[in-house]
Amino acid sequence: MTPYTLTVRRLAALAAGSVLALAALAAQAADPSQFSRAETLVFVERHLANVKAPTTLRYSFVKSGTLETGFSDEVRVDVATSGKTCCLVKGSFLSGERALKLPEIPDAESNPVILYFLEHDIRDMQRLTKGRSVYYQKRIRMTMVNEAQVRDTTVSWQGRTLPAQEVTLTPYQTDPARSRYERFSNKRYTFVLAKDVPGGVYQIRTVMSGAQAGDPAMIEEVMTFTGTAADPTTATTTPR
Repeated sequence: MTPYTLTVRRLAALAAGSVLALAALAAQAADPSQFSRAETLVFVERHLANVKAPTTLRYSFVKSGTLETGFSDEVRVDVATSGKTCCLVKGSFLSGERALKLPEIPDAESNPVILYFLEHDIRDMQRLTKGRSVYYQKRIRMTMVNEAQVRDTTVSWQGRTLPAQEVTLTPYQTDPARSRYERFSNKRYTFVLAKDVPGGVYQIRTVMSGAQAGDPAMIEEVMTFTGTAADPTTATTTPR
């Protein structure tokens, strides 16, 4: 059993019934070589290996589009030492009535901000479509294994151009049952991972396109890494 498997099982136990179980599904393969490249980059990679605790990873979050009122807010991942190892992680995803209640994660290796984003996203899909969250979890998981596209790219961080990988998937486009939520079935997910950016996650973006080509997006949500704070206790959430 790999250290990743143990961490993932602990995550799933802490948040049973939520999208955090997506990572547990990825860990069912005994041999890491059995993971798809997309799974490895998103769920398996040790994103926190380049983070020195204690610190806080900070991300901007912007929602826009024609379907609902947009907003700007912040996401935070507080990283602390855990005994002799790193890392004990506590997350803060959005603020006020939008905030998610998140479990503290001991011995984290992958950056849980990905799972926080997906938890938020699937709750929104459930709200918009009246469907079941577990169904959307499975669609994302299946598409990550079988259909996700991965390409090399670059990102700009602190005046440097850094290598990155972009993982793109459209989990509902090929769903045989998409007629039940056709309006939202073109939703596209993009994960941009960069090993040289603290925490390994540069950006996550989802887009629901408009009804016709050239129409503005119905909903677009973008979470982008903005920097670190050396002491988690001094970090603040600054929604606009």
